[in-house]
Amino acid sequence: MVWGSKRRRTLSYIGSLPEDLVFEILLHLPAEDIYKTAVLVCKKWYNAIHSRNFVHKHLQHSTPALLVHLIDNHNFPQLINKRFLLPGRGSVEVSKFSYGTVGRVWGSCNGLILECVETEDYYNLSIVNPVKCEIFGLPSIDLQPDIAYHPMIAYAEASNQYKVVVMGFYIFEPSGIESCVILTVGVDKSWRRVDIKHLDIDRCLSSQGFIHWTRSDRTCIVNLNVETEIITETPVPRRYEKRFRYLSMGSCLTLLVECGEFSWDVWKMKPETGEWTKMPKIDLEPLKGKFVNLVWEDVSPIGWLNEKVLALEVFLSPVCVFYNVRTQGIESLELELNAHEYLFNVHRNSLV
Repeated sequence: MVWGSKRRRTLSYIGSLPEDLVFEILLHLPAEDIYKTAVLVCKKWYNAIHSRNFVHKHLQHSTPALLVHLIDNHNFPQLINKRFLLPGRGSVEVSKFSYGTVGRVWGSCNGLILECVETEDYYNLSIVNPVKCEIFGLPSIDLQPDIAYHPMIAYAEASNQYKVVVMGFYIFEPSGIESCVILTVGVDKSWRRVDIKHLDIDRCLSSQGFIHWTRSDRTCIVNLNVETEIITETPVPRRYEKRFRYLSMGSCLTLLVECGEFSWDVWKMKPETGEWTKMPKIDLEPLKGKFVNLVWEDVSPIGWLNEKVLALEVFLSPVCVFYNVRTQGIESLELELNAHEYLFNVHRNSLV
């Protein structure tokens, strides 16, 4: 009886907290704790958590991490297939992924994962929120022989809609485009074709509100605005003869140009205008001595966690490296297998 009385007083006190204070408290909780526990505390918390404003603010407040999963876990069934790598203060926090996805993860947008499962005849895509354990299946695509498919997901903020784009490439033709289709999630019942066969493009990437393709001749980026579905082309800052790669930073696209074995020039492109901005150079050469047992033969950037932290893999090594471009601090983590056995996606848990 005493316990019941204390519980009622506690709930009464929680229910009397000002709404703005409740909002601020909840913003600092992980999405999993909010969905499984905080939403049950009282009606005021329930209503706050389910408001569109809170879901949006919590998404912006959440911390991005690197989602790591095996390319082929059938060969290594004893290993954890998916987990989070979250760099912190001097160490990398590792946690098992909370939801047991079964297919290949192709991308993540606002906490929603784009997952694919191939059968003998069909290419099956689903959108998964791992926190809420919600799965939204998309219309299947008939598999065609000698075609490789590359799906991407992006968010159209003005209309509050998610769109999925699937490119079909001829496997034996370096830049051969077989098809490009788009679907507005929850609206379209079937895929709509996009005419881009006249474009000589290959690799696909996404940023907030845009799908990007790289031109095979390295001269420009092709951008699809998912809100308007208008295609534009943006020239690169200048033609680089050295190795370079594009990486999404979430809100924008970046170009990393190899200057040396362990250094890169970095450019950031604003998709809405096509304007390129030079960012601080990344140079890991002075930091190599921090890891005396690590053979730095070939280090490759694999993704931005945010504008401050870049994740890199060490070729033929099980090591992932996280570099803070502002503090020039560096952290590392050793996986069970070499890095090329894994796929990496930047992901943040959310209540979307």
